[in-house]
This record gives sequence, structure tokens and C-alpha cells, in this order.
Amino acid sequence: MGFRCGRAASVLIIASMAAAEDTAPAAPEVKDMLVIRERMLAPWRVVPEAALVSRLRQSLRADGSWPEINYAGASTTAWEPARHLSQLLTLTQAWFVPESPCHAEAALAAEIGRALDFWLHTDPRRPWWWDCIGAPGLLSQVLLMYDEQLSDFQRRKGTEILSRAILGTTGQNLIWQAEITSRRAVLQRDPELLRRAYSCILAEIKVGTGEGIQPDFSFHQHGSCLYNHGYGAGFATDNARLAVLTAGTQFAYPPEKLDVLTRYVLDGSQWLAHGAQSDFGAEGREITRPRQTADYLAAAAQDLLRLPTGRESELQALADRIAGRPAPALVGNRHFFRSDIMVHHRPGWYMSARMYSTRTLNTDGLSGCDEGLLSHYLAEGATCILRHGNEYRDLMPVWDWQRIPGTTVELAPHRPGEPRRQGETAFAGGVSDGSVGVAAFQLQRGPLRARKAWFFYSDSVVCLGAGIRCESEHAVVTTLNQCRRSGSVQAGGDSPEVLPDGEGTRTVAWLHHDGIGYAFPAAREIAYAAATRTGTWQRISAQRRADPVTDRVFTVTLDHGTRPDGAEYAYAVLPGADVAAMPALVRALPFKVLANSPDLQAVSHAGDGAVGIVFHAPGRFAGEGWQVGVDRACAVLLRQTEGAWRLSAADPTAAAGTLTVTLSRQGEAARAVAVALPAGAQAGASVTLPL
Repeated sequence: MGFRCGRAASVLIIASMAAAEDTAPAAPEVKDMLVIRERMLAPWRVVPEAALVSRLRQSLRADGSWPEINYAGASTTAWEPARHLSQLLTLTQAWFVPESPCHAEAALAAEIGRALDFWLHTDPRRPWWWDCIGAPGLLSQVLLMYDEQLSDFQRRKGTEILSRAILGTTGQNLIWQAEITSRRAVLQRDPELLRRAYSCILAEIKVGTGEGIQPDFSFHQHGSCLYNHGYGAGFATDNARLAVLTAGTQFAYPPEKLDVLTRYVLDGSQWLAHGAQSDFGAEGREITRPRQTADYLAAAAQDLLRLPTGRESELQALADRIAGRPAPALVGNRHFFRSDIMVHHRPGWYMSARMYSTRTLNTDGLSGCDEGLLSHYLAEGATCILRHGNEYRDLMPVWDWQRIPGTTVELAPHRPGEPRRQGETAFAGGVSDGSVGVAAFQLQRGPLRARKAWFFYSDSVVCLGAGIRCESEHAVVTTLNQCRRSGSVQAGGDSPEVLPDGEGTRTVAWLHHDGIGYAFPAAREIAYAAATRTGTWQRISAQRRADPVTDRVFTVTLDHGTRPDGAEYAYAVLPGADVAAMPALVRALPFKVLANSPDLQAVSHAGDGAVGIVFHAPGRFAGEGWQVGVDRACAVLLRQTEGAWRLSAADPTAAAGTLTVTLSRQGEAARAVAVALPAGAQAGASVTLPL
């Protein structure tokens, strides 16, 4: 039994349902489609700004167009003709909402009809996203609100355009197109089409190794590109909203799908953010768009709180943290082995290390959008260091994109072209016990080689580099940070010095800026810049505005010179360190660098009772009373908690099989521990065993 077309469709349906109470129950699809329709329309029951409505009505031409819109525009990121649909949506909302001063006004209905006819007759096209998702998505909302007024032509042509949203894609693209199809199903009074649309959405809420949610709850789109805060943001918010929209109907999300969605939000995306600020490494090409944040997670959490998930306290804490309300801190270490990134949360700060390998991509491609024109080095060991969240927000127009925080880069002249690339090495991964972790990366890019490692502990992150070599005439640099300048920069040894504005070099044991300390186990020369820079969004995204953007930037780098052959570095990031305490802190660092060579990198932390070791090849390690041998390249973490030692291990190449670790401590007899490394979808994950 379908819906009846016509202006009084919903009135007739409600009447028929009321009559059915005295006779027989209404067909379930009638009840559920009416519920779905009303919930689809609910977000638009808000009165739009009166001045905007008045301006749009006054400027509407007789042919239904607006003079300020460039209908010949061909931008892919901000397609100009789509503004017509946005303005039409505002007028339709003003007519539709009962509280609006011009609700159901005949003159406004005629103006909406003119503007709708203009779009339907001219039918602007912009492959592919706007043609299949963007324009149909906006138009579908107009048609739903204007449903009872649609002429035969408007209904026929409108549903034809909505039909361009197909059900054969993957990931977030599939969610968008299936939701458009669900609106078309309601317009066409077609419960079977509605069932197909929601079935496609539910089928995409799964854990797999293709596009979408990964086994570690990171998110991939456009191949193996980390995208939690780009396409994955829409996936989280749209599905949480649709789960509420369908609740209590035959189209409701079953418990197992709600569980996957909740785990994606809580065990995945929130770990790649610090409060309301997203990690720039998980934004894909959207890093070159203004105002990128993790605010969307609050909306997803609030919707999921309306459903039975069993994780209500965690969802509430997530929503509170993003809103800046008191909430338990997110604390721990997580290695996303499917996406080559390790993240570390402590009360008051966050840091990550992002790599790429033969299994993953460094970023998204230009994809016809010309976004990310300079995004070539987003995964060369990039570190996102956050305390208050304003460190990098909207700083990208003035960034030096060869000095992304944490990266080691050959300063070759920029070569325009596709930034998207797969890694040249399989060795990119790490080991985590959930509290502390070690990430390791054998960087290869053209002539450049480097062994990089990060040791994430409770109060510091120790960053090591070894075996840095590059057979070219270009200098090689490692960047400690490049962030928004906030306050003074101080550096020195026993006596601090406030570094002057501008650029310069200093030999220092430590430096401090914006609540973050940087310490060197041995004093070394750094290059710094504390200056005002000007750039544009257009330099990184061709279809953005060319208006100048000016900001203050702090950058600190280590210069390895030209043709380095075995260069190295060692420094620690100390978020929250007090500048007055830096001289004493450097004299008694909470960690020890035990090894830093092309074959072996190791750091211990007495306070955490931990020894982290990266074996770049089979070999042996001796230090802190331990003798450790391994028969294959791996990352190992030895940690004492509650008086007992545990061994955590992983293979950064994501190979399966057995790792044999030979251990002895303080003269004890050596023993061999066989570690069965995960295979398949879990390859690269950590294994923790008691000792």
C-alpha cells in the first residue's frame, strides 16, 4: 500500500490512520513511512531569518533565477550554481514552517515554484559529486517540504534528478546517496525503495578492509587513505542521525549495527582528536578547508545518547569534552595499525605520529577538486601536538608545507602535481599496551632514507631519528613543530633567553613555547622562526578565495645539511612543562635514550616502568638490566605494572607468523617467548603477554 500523491496527501494519510483505529490496523509501511517523513522534515521546522527571506524574494527574477549567482560556474569544491538550491531551500522553509510569518503564503508559493522550475528546466550539471550527491541532496529537501504543491512536471523532473543518486558506491558516498534515495522513496510513496535505501546504509555499517570502517576503527575513503575527520565525519553524524530517524520503525538500526557505529565514534574517531580539535593528519584533503574541527562528534554523541548503546557515560563525556564542560579526560595510547598512525592522550594534551607504507596512502588525491596542492609531506612522520586546540587551526594558508611538524624532508624545489602517493616501505607501525606506546618508521622517499621512532610516555614523547641520508644537493631538515605563535619563545641551558622575532639559530639544551617544552639529551643547534606570515587558501586549494591570510607562526627545525650520511637527532616533547622548570628538567630528564642507530632505537622511562625498543632488523639489545634478542624486525615494549612485567610486541611491516623474543633480566637465565603475531585484518596489531 503506497502513499497517495497530491496536495492533501499527508492529511488523507492521517485521516485514514485515524479511521483505521475503529476498523483494522493500518499497514505497517504506511505508519512507518509517515513517521519517517515527519522526522525527515523535523530539522527544517525552524523559522529562517526574516531579512534573508525578504532579500531573496525581492531579488528573485521573473524567470526564477537570482542575479548574483554564477550559473556557469564550474568549481568542484564550491559549485556556484548550487547556491540557487540553498536559497530555494531557505524560501521553501519560510513557506513550510507554521511559525513563519509567510507560512503557506500563496505569493511565496508561486515564487518557490518559479525558482524550482528554473532549476528543473535548466538542470545544471557538475560531475560527479554535485551531480550525484550535492545537488540531489539539496533538491530532495526542497521537494519534501514543497511536496503538496508540486506540479506533475516538478514531481517527475525532480525525482529524475534525485535518481542520479545511485546505490552502487562505498563508504560515506554510499550513505549520502542512499539517504537521498530514501527521500525519493518517501516522495514516490514507495516503501520497497525505502527499504532498499536503508538496507544499503545498514550494509555499509560494518568492519572491513575495504573503504569505510577498518578493524582498528579508523576510516578509509578513496582507497587506503585515513579519513576519520573528512568523509568519516559525515559517516558518523549521518548514521547517528539516521539511527534516531528510523528508531521504532521497521527500518530501525539493529543492535549489532548500533554497536559498530558506537565503537567507530568512541574507539575510533574521538581518539584522533583532542576535545573539539581534530588531528590534521586524519582530515585528508579537507585539511585545506577552513574551520576544520571535531565538533561534529558532539552531534553524533548526542544522537547516539537517544538510543540504547550501553556506552552512555562515554558518549556523554565525549559531548561534554567537545563543549568545554567538565568531563573525565580521555587517557591512553592507541595504534591504528590499519592506518599507520599512533595517538597518545594525556590529561591536558595530545600527540600523534603519522606514517605511511606500502599498505597506505599519505593523503587523498586532487580528485578534480584541486585541494591539497601542497599536501605532499603529511605522513613523513608528522606529529600533531595539541594542548588548547588552537595550535594549527586555520594556519594552513601560511604553513611552510615542507616543514610539517615531526617530518624529515628533502627540501627539493616544489614539483606541482598529485600529492597522493603510496609509501615505498612496508616498515611503518608500532606497539602499544593501551597506556604507552612506540611508533617506528623506515622513511623512504626518492633519495631520502631515515629511521624514525617515537616513544610515547606519561609525561613526554621522545622522538628519535637515525641513519638519515640523502644523495641529492638539497638540504634535509627535521621539523619539531610549526604552529601558531602564542607568546614568547624561550630557550637556553641553565639560563633562559627570550628569542627575538624573526629567524635565527641557537645551540640550546631546551626551548619552550606556548606551554610546550622541547628538550635535547645533548645540546644542539636549532633553527627557529618566530614571524608573521601571509598566504592564501587558494595556494593550497585552487578553488578557494585568494584573499590574504596573515598569522603569526612559530617554527623550529634541525638542519641535517646537504648529502647527510648517517645524520641523527634526539629530542623530547614535554607538553605542559613550566618554562621556569626547564633547566632543572633537562638536567634530570624522566627518560633515557638507550640506543639510536639505524638498526636499533630504544628509550626507557623509569616513572612508567617501561623500556621501548625498535629493532629495524633481527638483533640484540642490552640495557636497564635487560638482555633482549629477536629473530625478526619488530617493536617491543617491556613494562612493569603492579609489580609484574609484561611484554608487548608488534611487527611494523604487518607480517604474520611467530616472533621469538629471547629475554633475560639482571643475570637470570634467558628464556624464549614465542609471540604469535596477528594475521589478516588484524595484521600489525599489538600482542601483550605476561612475563
